[in-house]
Amino acid sequence: MDGSIGIQTEFFARMDSPTPDLRDLLGKRVRILHTKRRLSIQKRIVVFEQQTYVLHFFVLKSTKDRFEDAVGRLEAAGISAQHVCAGTASWGDAIKAGGHWLALSYLPGKPLTQKAHPAALAALGRTLAKLNTIEGAATGALFERRRPVLPHEGYLAQSGALHSPEERRWIEESLLRMQRLPATQLTHGDLYGSNIIEQDEHAIGLIDYELMTYDVSGIELAATMMRPFCRQTAQRRSLLDGYLGTCAADLRATWLAHAPDLVFTAATRLLAARRQRIRHLKIRDRLFSIAEALPLASLRKRLKDRREAIARNIVSAEANEAYYQHIAKTMVGLCLADPAIDPVELLGQCDKAFRKTA
Repeated sequence: MDGSIGIQTEFFARMDSPTPDLRDLLGKRVRILHTKRRLSIQKRIVVFEQQTYVLHFFVLKSTKDRFEDAVGRLEAAGISAQHVCAGTASWGDAIKAGGHWLALSYLPGKPLTQKAHPAALAALGRTLAKLNTIEGAATGALFERRRPVLPHEGYLAQSGALHSPEERRWIEESLLRMQRLPATQLTHGDLYGSNIIEQDEHAIGLIDYELMTYDVSGIELAATMMRPFCRQTAQRRSLLDGYLGTCAADLRATWLAHAPDLVFTAATRLLAARRQRIRHLKIRDRLFSIAEALPLASLRKRLKDRREAIARNIVSAEANEAYYQHIAKTMVGLCLADPAIDPVELLGQCDKAFRKTA
């Protein structure tokens, strides 16, 4: 067990599920597949008796309680999600267990890929509509100290020179329109293909809830239309039809009135996120390059492997950065030429131009 997460002791509280016992999941008989750390949540995927579980350690009990409540609200909304099967129930339990813990079930299925069937994208659209029925105060992320921001001003500061004065005015006016929209719908916040699980008959489940936040729901829908698993016209149309056919009337009206604004906001957010990831990866690579100077052959081999993985991730992130930059740059002129342009057609034209320049 990782000592930075907690110290095992004799007592671990059981939850309602008859199996497993948290003591077993934190014991020496498990096989650890993956470990991930964030500021207030740490996660570990383990195998115990041929079953996979996801363990979460929380610095604060209040964070654990919010997380458990959020998972329950997902299930209540009819979303296929992981369920809590074990955990610490009180301060006394947490003291004896070395911290606040929850164990979640492992959702069966396979991650969504670039070959995702349109039926799976339609199911994802319906799932996002259910997610957006959950509302709350627009105070930021549920579990992280961050708040979704509208990226227009940052984009103009960094990339404004790519646009004509008329295009810059459209971006400034788009920001004003976005500021008037309520940011009160629950969104997943991390909809990569690996966090979207395709189940039997193309049903969809969601995993990894650490970045859930209350936001303008249409931004995440628009961002999903630009993900690598949703870049074909049939996929985008299926996702959108699934969402608009299920969501509340006010969310449908918001999308129909502001689709270009939502697409631009999503593209520039994704662009900023890719740039941040590239910076983070390059910092890690520099740190590993310094550590490679240490006179330990076994350590150098591990560091070399990690640097090779980082290099691959940088290439992937830079490719996505170029794609999102192109969308943001190209779509504004198209929106000025046709303010009522269909969002699927808009992204299709951007993609066509991108393939010509690639």
